[in-house]
Amino acid sequence: MTVAQLPSPATQAVRDVLRERALQIAFQPIVQLEDGRVNGYEALARFDRRHFANPAEAFAAAESAGLGVDLEILAIDQALLRLGDLPHGAWLSLNASVDALLDPRTISLLLAHARHGLTVELTERTPVADYTALREVMDLLRAASIKVAIDDAGSGFANLTQILQIQPDIIKLDIFLTRDIDQDPVRIALARALFTFAESIGAMLVAEGIETYSEHAQLMALGVRHGQGYYIAKPGPLPSRHIEPLL
Repeated sequence: MTVAQLPSPATQAVRDVLRERALQIAFQPIVQLEDGRVNGYEALARFDRRHFANPAEAFAAAESAGLGVDLEILAIDQALLRLGDLPHGAWLSLNASVDALLDPRTISLLLAHARHGLTVELTERTPVADYTALREVMDLLRAASIKVAIDDAGSGFANLTQILQIQPDIIKLDIFLTRDIDQDPVRIALARALFTFAESIGAMLVAEGIETYSEHAQLMALGVRHGQGYYIAKPGPLPSRHIEPLL
């Protein structure tokens, strides 16, 4: 291999992560806002800083190197290894891009663990080119009792299109709308509209990025029943029991 053919440092770091399975999982609780009871945990990939400074950098490098789906599958696989450690009754929420969900390896991995109570959060890491194919995958997951969530609701037109096309079981309110919602009538109005929409299609609305008591209180006043964020609990290891109620 000539010098010109050598992979970039970022690409080599992705290859090292994949070869060494050097990826850890942090778990962030998804709770009932009224009493803090944990309903589920979102699995979040974490990397050694010798490889990448943050997860966004890692997945961007993997995507650039044509290894994005491989890295997502590794993250999903590592999270599924902890299924047996979840508190009783809690679901596990896994992030996946459209490209990852259209990969047969991902579907096989999810279906093999379907009985454990899984949710797949569709991320906007890659755009949707074929909604027909995506809906077929979603139907397959739902038939196996795997719930489908749309991440970052309200973050853009493409995201709202996904909600309309997929009709998810769970809609996750974008952190941009949650932040300072107690101080902004426009954010309140949009969150209220999304809550009403979610209720009308029988979907659960989960507010992401709750960082203050005031945000928590405002969301509850709007009728939002579920949420996650640093005010509730930071991503970390699985606890030995459910977290204590906040209220």
